[in-house]
Amino acid sequence: MQIAELHYAFKLAKDRIDTLANQDFNVVEIDWLLNEAQLVFIKNRFSEWNNKRRGFESNTKRVADLSALVVKNPLQPPIVPTLDSNTYEVRLSDLLYPYLFFVSGTVDIVDANNCTTNVPLKFLQHDDYLYSFRDPFNSPSLEFIPYNFGLSSTGSGTSLYIYPGDYTIPYVYVEYIKYPSRVCYGNYTYIDGVNYPQSTLELSEHTHQEIVDLACQIAALNTENPEYIQLKNQKIMIQE
Repeated sequence: MQIAELHYAFKLAKDRIDTLANQDFNVVEIDWLLNEAQLVFIKNRFSEWNNKRRGFESNTKRVADLSALVVKNPLQPPIVPTLDSNTYEVRLSDLLYPYLFFVSGTVDIVDANNCTTNVPLKFLQHDDYLYSFRDPFNSPSLEFIPYNFGLSSTGSGTSLYIYPGDYTIPYVYVEYIKYPSRVCYGNYTYIDGVNYPQSTLELSEHTHQEIVDLACQIAALNTENPEYIQLKNQKIMIQE
């Protein structure tokens, strides 16, 4: 849907076409609700996809729901990590697109014979990675390299910390979900003082009505309308 269609769908779904008597939302407020709804939608879909709570077909839909926001090589070029105390760091703020969620990653490792191999990253909890070097099933190897997340060495933002053992890592390949672009009807100045151009949802077309319905739920929460929330919950379950 184009942005004008999203606004119309929102008003229609809330039974608030301009000629009706119910409380209306202005253009700025609808944009705000749509932007909030798309972030909630993305977080919910990513959580369900990542945790694999349901069957194959349901997970496949969630992959398709978020596919327009997944950034990977070559769109995201390989990153040269920084090395300190035998730990490599990739600052997520340095990625090409604004980072939201980590999907997966691989690294090029160079062994003692100067041979380069591409190896997947494997997440280890903070209290486990130190023990992993004494565990042959979890220590850095040609099968995987352990990593976790932490505060960036700059003191701001989040970094990927990679524990290579005896290997050298020249490049890191990160696949991630980026922040969606702001939905905006245009022709007004946002609260940050910027006049954003007109833009619609980046997410796939088949998700748009679901996001509109979610925006309506958020609006109903703001106006304390529990009957409407229950009705929309039923509709969303049908769409699923």
